[in-house]
Amino acid sequence: MQRNTKQRTAVLENLRNRRDHPTADMVYVSVRETLPNVSKGTIYRNLKNLTDEWQIISFTENGVEHFDGVMKPHVHYICKECGQIDDLFFEDDREENVTTEDGFYIRNVQIEGVCAECMKKHSK
Repeated sequence: MQRNTKQRTAVLENLRNRRDHPTADMVYVSVRETLPNVSKGTIYRNLKNLTDEWQIISFTENGVEHFDGVMKPHVHYICKECGQIDDLFFEDDREENVTTEDGFYIRNVQIEGVCAECMKKHSK
């Protein structure tokens, strides 16, 4: 585990306090608001380390890596029309990890479809 630096803490807090599934560049711009001298390399390194340590989730959609600081088990559903990414949480409000009967840990699930707004556009 990496030591906690103010940069690492800022990246983790940034991701835990947002729901928009940002890219690394979006995290960089946001963290610079509180740490103006932070480098892009520092942000990228911290995102990789936090992902490797399972402190955050990373997933790729349309060739772009996104990050998520919400570790409560959930599914990402992605609109294939507009690219919007939303969270779908389990109804039983579980906080623990989701595993299969044979112990396979489920870390990230992505579902593709069309959001309600894009469906409205098609019905006009």
